[in-house]
Amino acid sequence: MEPAEMSPSSSTYEVAIIGAGFVGVATALWLQRQGHRVTLIDQDPFAEGAYYGNACTIATYANIPVATPQVIKQIPSLLFNPKSPLSIRWSYLPQLMPWLVRFLCASPPGKVESIAQKLAVLLSMVNRGFEPLFKVSNAHELLESNGTMYLYSSQKRINNARPEIDLRRQNGISVQELSQSEIADLEPALNRIYHSGLLFNDAYHIRNPLKLLNKMGQAVERQGGLIVKNKAMTIKRLTPTKLSIVTEGSSISADKVVVAAGAWSRPFAAQFKDRVPLDTEQGYHLMYTGAQDLLNRPVGWADVGFYMTPMDTALRAAGTVEMGGVDNPSNPTRINLIAETVKTLLPQLNDHSSEWTGFRPSMPDSMPVIGPSANDKDVFYAFGHGHIGMTLSGITGKIIADLISNNPLDIDISPFRVNRFN
Repeated sequence: MEPAEMSPSSSTYEVAIIGAGFVGVATALWLQRQGHRVTLIDQDPFAEGAYYGNACTIATYANIPVATPQVIKQIPSLLFNPKSPLSIRWSYLPQLMPWLVRFLCASPPGKVESIAQKLAVLLSMVNRGFEPLFKVSNAHELLESNGTMYLYSSQKRINNARPEIDLRRQNGISVQELSQSEIADLEPALNRIYHSGLLFNDAYHIRNPLKLLNKMGQAVERQGGLIVKNKAMTIKRLTPTKLSIVTEGSSISADKVVVAAGAWSRPFAAQFKDRVPLDTEQGYHLMYTGAQDLLNRPVGWADVGFYMTPMDTALRAAGTVEMGGVDNPSNPTRINLIAETVKTLLPQLNDHSSEWTGFRPSMPDSMPVIGPSANDKDVFYAFGHGHIGMTLSGITGKIIADLISNNPLDIDISPFRVNRFN
């Protein structure tokens, strides 16, 4: 690792981080880079959380929020179409209503343009946040830089996507439009049911996200960090300068605490009277062992909202959104939807070899929470990244480390403050 970037005051803190997903581990590595001592707390580190099941993309183009005027117009058809990329468990609707109201409030064109601009700023810093972490983790061999493709089934579909394409370009994101024949040249194994597509040349993907996370965790430990396998229950203020994380059967003291617990972060924020409208999107993936050579890059299919990604030993089909809370069981309808759609695009595939479901932390405006608690100067939040948690983990970790070290920030983080909905 390069020499530590010490804070101007050269203060060294004991920092406890709740959550050992990509955001938590990236934050730990950046804190170590700046000279701090870290402890990661997770009841099941490096297992099969959202960090394991994602679509493997470093989506530097993903500045479009989920709530857009086009999506709002389509909500009735989306919710009542069993093949829609979005579904809601109706028994969960009363609990989801406050989130949905804020989702609607985030959808007017002016609001969408503002959110897209703010996310684009964060996304422009992805490589700055990730590159030192790849280096210290010896993980460059897991990166594949072939871009990411997104396909549309008809002229109508691409026309509906035009505002999003324009909004990306307005914010400096490179978008190459592809004809059917250009797509066939780049991905000859695909069945030609597509009309046209987009290529995001600056995007890249990870051939095995769990292996990358393990390498990053090993780097934390090599540099003296601790990874505690236990469930964090509460955060308590012990003294004006000390906090305690109460776990099952023990406690861990720290000078600073970072909440990076993904979909399970809201109760920790509530302990400090920070009310945050965090909910969950349940995602799915299917694995096709040995089929990784069929595609050269991640390929997204707009009609169903999922990606097919070539990994190290398999092809992964991941995506769709189901709103039903963190206790929602796996839904066979969503799995069948992905499986059937994959077969239309790659009919040569055999049946999938395994399946997974997990929970993304979702904010109604599609922007993460990054920054300090509004009510305790020593508690920091890093959660709510939705579909781009792995993508934004490095730069999120850098921002949190800079805040704790009292370093100048690279960007204005006020749009991502915890109390922006109050």
